[in-house]
Amino acid sequence: MPVLGARFDKVIHASNSVSFLGCLSRRTAIVVHDFISVNQRNTSFAARYIRATQRIHSILGRDVIYVSKSTERIGRGSRIFRKARTFYFPNAFYRFLEKRTEPSGERGKHVLLCSGWGKNKDLEGALDLYSRSDLYKHRSLQILGLAGRNAIVDDFRKRSSIPPEQITVLPEMSDADVIKAYQSASWIWVHSRKEGYGRSIAEARFCGGAVVATSIAPFREQRDAFTFLYSDLEGFKNAAQECEKVRHLASYRHPHEHDSLKAEITRFIFGTT
Repeated sequence: MPVLGARFDKVIHASNSVSFLGCLSRRTAIVVHDFISVNQRNTSFAARYIRATQRIHSILGRDVIYVSKSTERIGRGSRIFRKARTFYFPNAFYRFLEKRTEPSGERGKHVLLCSGWGKNKDLEGALDLYSRSDLYKHRSLQILGLAGRNAIVDDFRKRSSIPPEQITVLPEMSDADVIKAYQSASWIWVHSRKEGYGRSIAEARFCGGAVVATSIAPFREQRDAFTFLYSDLEGFKNAAQECEKVRHLASYRHPHEHDSLKAEITRFIFGTT
């Protein structure tokens, strides 16, 4: 990357870290998605490498790009990149929106849970909420993001009285199929303890879905009239009830991220501050 980058005026490293040689060039910028790896308790090689390269990048005052305002606030608060010019490059959805089609027919009777295998996704906690809130009595559940891997769900089924057919783990899917999954769900549920952004909420908005999501900073940034947040069991029940009342009114929402991205790219390339 540093060798290829020598031919360009700007070189962007897109995933939290940068090569050691890349740090030496003033042309280099790093995209910071989150600060999960900055936690000193994470002793993996990848985390150590990210911390080391970010430290060098910081000392040399190279450009830093944040993917969300909440991540930017954390960065400013920690002063880890205090010498850097900072920019805000929100996630873009151009290819996703190219494949988006107009919804056909009524939405289904199930809820789509967007999850994953990482500890921050807290899939066990989401399944526990599904059970304790009695949502399973009214809505079946489809889980997106596990690529067909059933281990956590199978373990939950063993200790739960919920009928097995109420929970479906979706396979690995193309963008077109993900869009269909968003458009066919009664509403979309995004549960997580920690995120750098929260792409699933944005994608749900662009597919005209109402959303229930945990009340964490990146998700609060994306809240609109059809996004309902919660922090505990009672909050989840209330959010689900409010969502049920208005879900049929939800429609496509413009990606304001694209407007911000265009403005910041212009500032990044031509600006001096």
